Order: sequence, then structure tokens, then C-alpha cells
Amino acid sequence: MDASVIILTKNAGSRFEELMKKLGNQSYQDFEIIVIDSGSVDGTLKIAKRYGCRIHEIKPEEFHHSKTRNLGAKIAKGDYLIYITQDALPIDNKFLENLIKPLENDEIAGVYGRQIAYPNAKPMEKFFYLYFYPEERKVITSSDLGNLVDFYVSNVYISDVCSAMKKEVWKKINFDESIIMAEDKKWAIDVLKSGYKLVYEPKAIVYHSHNYSIISTFRRRFNDGVAMKQICGSGKVTSKGLSYFVGEMKYLLKNHKIWVPYALVYNVARFAGVFLGMHYEYIPNVLRDF
Repeated sequence: MDASVIILTKNAGSRFEELMKKLGNQSYQDFEIIVIDSGSVDGTLKIAKRYGCRIHEIKPEEFHHSKTRNLGAKIAKGDYLIYITQDALPIDNKFLENLIKPLENDEIAGVYGRQIAYPNAKPMEKFFYLYFYPEERKVITSSDLGNLVDFYVSNVYISDVCSAMKKEVWKKINFDESIIMAEDKKWAIDVLKSGYKLVYEPKAIVYHSHNYSIISTFRRRFNDGVAMKQICGSGKVTSKGLSYFVGEMKYLLKNHKIWVPYALVYNVARFAGVFLGMHYEYIPNVLRDF
């Protein structure tokens, strides 16, 4: 068995069966599928059984981004560990082939694919993926680390939404279970510090996006801010945040003018969430959205 595809699920919804079909039609087929489910009450487990997945069930309160992915890696039989989220969808049958190919190089420890927004995503989400997931391939080395906050923000595409890694590297460097989320960024930093290289491979493409509300985007970005502080310590993201905001406004004015007022409020929630999350230690526990 060359690879193990690991999917963390909870009420995966209508796209889950489509994901199973997409994986079944891949040009690369030497893999198992492991589903770690944390309390689904819809048809997720029935679909997983129908497609021959290895199923491991945990209690909802046991779920943790790092811990649950470490569990998947621990029980995986493959030499390559492939992570894909339940709401991501490969756009073609070369996805796995393109994602795994760079791992043939001994220096490469992990690979990250490109994400593009679903066609029905909000314009702000479409811009997010256009901005942070370029069409150009990139090899990432320890020389790219520099300021960790800058690294974190500049390499959003380092994501376990669609990633592959060598199990032999994971055995040396597990996902850090002490952080709230962003286990992918922390693993990448630890791996790069150990002398390995990583690859962003835009030929491995999935649809993936969220239609966050203003409240949910604040909560999500608050947790992002907490994770950034835990992983990177102190640092400023003002200049990159301003560059992103200006780019988004230009995109909306050109393509979706009607969304500009909503986007202004949306971005206030986004940036406030990150800022407050990065200063979470000053916020009373009762107000923290952990």
C-alpha cells in the first residue's frame, strides 16, 4: 500500500459521496481511505462503508485538529499520508498523482495542493483563494522562514485541506497537539527547521471554500489569531493585511460592486478576529471562543 487518504468527518453532507466518487476515479489508485468520524448523525458513515473506507469513530469531544490527524497517521498503512477535508473536491482524476509526485524526491517531506473556491462562493471567498493560492509552483525551504508571522500569512496554501506527506517524516515530527489549530503551519515550520523541503503544487487542485457569515468569519479568524500567536509568538501583519484589503476592494469594484458595503463589514470582522485572537491572553476565559 503506497498511500493512505485520511478524511476527518462529522456530518459531511451532500458532497461527501461526490468526494468518494472523485477519489475512486483517480489515475493513481494504490491507496486506502481512512475515515475518522467524530459523531456524524447523517449518512456519512453509510457512504463511507459503501465505498470501502476504513472507519474509526471517536467521540465529538475527543476531536482535535492535531490529535485526530496524528491518530489517522498512526493507523495508516501507507508510506504516504494524504489529508483531504470532507468539504474539498478534486477537480480532475490527476489530483492524487500530482500531489504525490514531488514526494519521490528524498528532500521533500510534504506537498500542498491548490484550492479554488466553489462557483457559488461569495465574492470575498473567491478573492481569498485567488490571492493566496497562486498558479505558480513553489519549493519552500528553511530560508523562507524568517519572521514566522510573515511566513504564516504568506503561505496560507500550507494547508491540510489537501496535503501529502511521508509517513517516515511524520514518525519523527508529529502534529503539535498543544496548539488550538493550524497544525499544518506548525508541522511545516518544524519540518523546515529540521532541514526538509516542502512543495506547493498547483497542478493538484481541489474545490474548497466556506460561505462564512460575518459572525462565523470573526470566530474563525479569532481562532486563527490564537493559533498564530501560539505558533509564531508576537508579530505584526498590518502591511500584508492592508495589501490584501486593497486587492480585494479592487477585485470587487471591478467584478462585484454590489458586494462592497458587505465586504467592508466582513473585513472588519475578519481583521478584528485575528487581532483579538493574537491577544487572547488578555481576554477573559468566558469570552474566548475556543
